[in-house]
Order: sequence, then C-alpha cells, then structure tokens
Amino acid sequence: MNVSQKKIAEKLGVSISLVSRVLSGRAAEIGIAQPTIDKVITTAQAMGYVPNVAAQSLKGKSTRMIGVVVYDFKDPFFGTVVHHLQSLAHEHNYTLLLVGFQNRNPDERDLRPLSKFNLDGIIAVGSDLTESWPENFAHLPLARIGFGNENIHSLKITSDESAGYGQLVGYLRTMGIGKAAFLGADTELHRKRSAFFEAAAATLDVASLFDPDREHSSFEVGRELTTQLIQNGLPDVLVCGNDRIAMGAIHAAADAGIRVPEKLKVVGYDDIPAATQFLPPLTTIRQPIAAIAKEAFESVVKGACPNETRLLVPELIIRHSA
Repeated sequence: MNVSQKKIAEKLGVSISLVSRVLSGRAAEIGIAQPTIDKVITTAQAMGYVPNVAAQSLKGKSTRMIGVVVYDFKDPFFGTVVHHLQSLAHEHNYTLLLVGFQNRNPDERDLRPLSKFNLDGIIAVGSDLTESWPENFAHLPLARIGFGNENIHSLKITSDESAGYGQLVGYLRTMGIGKAAFLGADTELHRKRSAFFEAAAATLDVASLFDPDREHSSFEVGRELTTQLIQNGLPDVLVCGNDRIAMGAIHAAADAGIRVPEKLKVVGYDDIPAATQFLPPLTTIRQPIAAIAKEAFESVVKGACPNETRLLVPELIIRHSA
C-alpha cells in the first residue's frame, strides 16, 4: 500500500503542508528547523514513502527524476559511472531513469521512456562526437560524461586525456622506450585518444592500429590487433584505448609465449575495477570517475549546463604490466 504524505503527517503530529514542503525540498521557504526536516525525511523513508511522479509532473513540479542514457551496458567503465550516479541520486533523494543503446548506436526506440516523464534533466554516459538525439530534449539540462558534439548544447565533462598521456609518455621515457603502438576500436573516442597519445609521444616511433569490426568486444580488439603485431613485429609497448583492450593484448601475448612486461609492456586506460585484479595488474590511466559523475549530477540538478567542455586531470597508475 502506498504511503501518503497525510499518513506521515498523522504519525508525526504535524501538518500535511509541512510534510509536503519538506519532501519537495522547499522547507527553507517557511523556515522549518533542520531537526524537523531530518525527522520528516527519516520517518518518510522508514514508512516507505514514494513520491507520485505522475502527479508531480501534472502539476509542473520537479519530479526529482533524472534520465541517464548509457552508450554501452557491457562496458565496465560505464557501470562504475552509473554506480556513482546512483549513489548521488540516493544521497539527494532523486530517482534515475536508465536507458541505453545497442553497440553504441543511438536508436529512437531506446529513448522513448525519456519522453514519458517530466524529467529534471538528462545525463549521457559515453562519448559521441556526431550525436543529434539530444536535440529532441533541448528543453532539459543535459550533461555528458565524455566528449560530445560541440554543436549540441550540453555540458561535456571528461578527463584531460592530453594530460594523462603526457604523464604516461614521461614514464615511458624513463624506461628508454623508443617504439610504441596504440591499439583501439574504430570509434571516434579511440581515434581521439590515439591523437592525444601521438601528440604527447612526438619523439617516439608510434603506430596506431584500429579494429574496424564493430561486433568485436574490446577484449577481442586487443587480441586481434596484438596477434597482427606479433606476426609483423612488436614494438616496446602497447598503449591501449581502454583496459579491456589491454587485457586482450596480454592474452594474445601469453598465447604466443611473450612475457609481459619483460618482453612487451602494455598500458590501458580508465582503471576499471578488474585492472588491479588482472594478471599482471594493469598499468593504466585512471579517470577521476567519482569527481566527473558528481559534477555532471550537480550541474543537471542545478540546471546549470552551459555548452562547454570541462576537463578533469587523470592519474597514471603504475602496476606490473608496464
């Protein structure tokens, strides 16, 4: 049975209007004391109160619901991002409406749930330099975690990949690395990362390889491209577009009897949870996921999403693969 604001008011011996002001986040307007606010919220949670989103929508009020568009549910990096967004939603009494795409290809059918509710805003999780679907939601604050189309009004928040690869190249030079290969899927993001790495590694001999098969997982991309390099000649280090590509590269090297890092060094990007558990543990560039998710969430909640890109500095994490 649904718990109403009236029942909460009766339990606490206060007015319905007071409960309504607290649960709608407007308690400060009438000077309700913080202990009273805390008591109402605690009681509502204990009684299992759930706001009537449909009623709030009809009244033109905030529904405290944010749409989250995930570009790839199979990507563990995105899973970590959603985890942080969900934690923020719980902390601030918001609900997330989760939708996503197949193979990173935006499809109108996948976005239809976003039109069924009066959302407070949208957070897109994943880079997309050719996006157009956000134009259908131009009336809402939109933040993107990743790179985005500069012609689409949205706040883009991501890691400063140029700075990250600068840290990596500095480290590689201390080891006397002279020849490197960048491995990636044939996507805008990985081509962008390749360009950042090549720019940072101007004094190194760098080749970039991209797997054109969109059906391949990142792990398969790493295996396929590394197998090609083993046949044609390996560099000193493989710099991979993400951690799963790095894991596939290490598997291909192991199958060929090539020891990592003794004979071949491998570096990933993102620092997904499995990176530290892998054998050997991955050297990688850690994105500040918690900070990125927090900035995206708070910007949407405040309705402050200017059309700009904000870069947060990542961190080189040195483990055993390089």
